[in-house]
Amino acid sequence: MTVKAKDTWGATSSKSESLIVTITDNTPPNIPEVTGPAEGKPGKPYLFNMVTSDAQDQNIYYFIDWGDNTTTDWLGPYVSGTEIHITHTWTTEGTYSVKVKAKDIMDSESDWGTLSIVMPVEYRFSFSIFLQHLWEKYPNLFPLLQHLLGY
Repeated sequence: MTVKAKDTWGATSSKSESLIVTITDNTPPNIPEVTGPAEGKPGKPYLFNMVTSDAQDQNIYYFIDWGDNTTTDWLGPYVSGTEIHITHTWTTEGTYSVKVKAKDIMDSESDWGTLSIVMPVEYRFSFSIFLQHLWEKYPNLFPLLQHLLGY
């Protein structure tokens, strides 16, 4: 292909050197692979790993939705195929779906990669509360135990 320019006053340039222009489709990056813990405790930071690649080997940006109404900005650029490591801390119990998508330098976005993590409700066993409930439910149990054990 050659190019010749013309301005608004009608002046024209000479033809350019011959150029070869190749037009290709841009495909989005692959769906990101997300790895990390499946369970944790609120208030503690947890490390997650993300990796994907781009068919055209373009640099990658990542966007993360942590499932707790917080997200990141687009992180990057990263070299296609390079694993990244990001930490996050949840503040409350619950089950969260970490969602990650990638885009290349042409803004072509992948589908979401996902991983679930559970921050279970903690139950604390109190022996004194257990004994109190036992005493309320079976008031004659302790004198009987004392008699059987010889105290």
